[in-house]
Amino acid sequence: RPWIFREIAHFLATGQRLPPPAVAEARAAIVEHLEDHYAFHGEDVGVRTARKHLHWYTAELAGAAGFRQRINAAVTAAAQRTLVGAYFAQLADAGDRLQYDPAQWRAEALAA
Repeated sequence: RPWIFREIAHFLATGQRLPPPAVAEARAAIVEHLEDHYAFHGEDVGVRTARKHLHWYTAELAGAAGFRQRINAAVTAAAQRTLVGAYFAQLADAGDRLQYDPAQWRAEALAA
């Protein structure tokens, strides 16, 4: 959640919480990070190590457990890009902003 720093700064300055980022904004940040990651590490290592970053980005989002299973099975950058696009399209169908649900994450973790 790279946007957590602006959320903290806003809260400290105003005492109010910012709404979660827009799905499109989060997707763009994640895709940019992935592209930088693949460029720096190369595709083989980049795909393997990007998995943990994608897990962290989506940890408290609905449907994350299934997304993580699919990401873990992806062996190419193209496959990861496709999965990220599909997952964020699914999130966008549910609303304009990310919807964090720690209870959902815990339930998915216990079920796995």
